[in-house]
Amino acid sequence: MAVEQADLLERRLRDAVGVVGVLAAGWEIFEFAAAVAAVGAGQAADLYPAFTFARGSAVSGRNAIALAPSLPARILAPAEGPALAADEADETADAIARLAAVLSERLREAARFAADPNDQAACQDAARNAARICELLAGGM
Repeated sequence: MAVEQADLLERRLRDAVGVVGVLAAGWEIFEFAAAVAAVGAGQAADLYPAFTFARGSAVSGRNAIALAPSLPARILAPAEGPALAADEADETADAIARLAAVLSERLREAARFAADPNDQAACQDAARNAARICELLAGGM
């Protein structure tokens, strides 16, 4: 189920328009990645370090986005927590890594187009955190 949620979030991110849209999608993705990483760390001992550090980067990325002046005031919380079957940990890690790679790319793009220097800085910082998630979880990519 987490893989399907990641795919849906990636579609939303790819469809996001402008800095505001990317920031809103990024917030949702970082929230999702942090939740999945928390569950994954508890279920997959061999991926515990990767999921634990990825969770930290997801929280840092979300916090960076929170500083962006263009972040919409109302952001919906994820409807449900991620479901992660014990035998899906590797597949889920790869899905989150792919999602984080796209997020990093879109945030870097948003930073280039952002008019506000604080939006630029927030997008660049969040993009670095998304790239770190990708590095940590991209086992089979």
